[in-house]
Amino acid sequence: MSMEPLAKAGRELIERIKEISGQNASICMQCGTCSASCTGRDLMDYPPRQIMRMIQLGNQNVLNLKSIWICSTCFICTARCPRGIDIARLMEALRVINLREGREVLIAEKIPLEILTRVPQMALTSGFRKLSA
Repeated sequence: MSMEPLAKAGRELIERIKEISGQNASICMQCGTCSASCTGRDLMDYPPRQIMRMIQLGNQNVLNLKSIWICSTCFICTARCPRGIDIARLMEALRVINLREGREVLIAEKIPLEILTRVPQMALTSGFRKLSA
C-alpha cells in the first residue's frame, strides 16, 4: 500500500478542519496548557493536547475519538492557549465533519422513554444541536 493516499487524506483533513474552524493547528507548540485546563479531560479518551497533535499530523483517527463529543466548548483551553488557538473551535470542526458525513452520536429514536421524560427539554435540545445533524 502506498503512503501517498494516506498523506493526501491527511492533508485534506487538515485543510477541511482549517476551512471550517478558521484555525491553524500547526502553530500549536504542544505545551499542554489546554489539557491541564480542560474540565472534561477525565472523561476523554485523548486529552486536547493529543488531539491537537493528531490534527497536526492529519491523523484520520481523530474523527473517531470520544473526546471530540465530550468537549463542552467551555473555551477555557482557548482562553489559556499561549498561541491564541481557538481549540474549542477546532473540536467543533471535528464534530461538524462527522455530522456532515452522517456520523451522529445522539439519535432520537434510540433514547429510552424513561430518559426523555426525566431530562429537561432544554438539555435534550442542546444535546441535539451538538450531537446530531
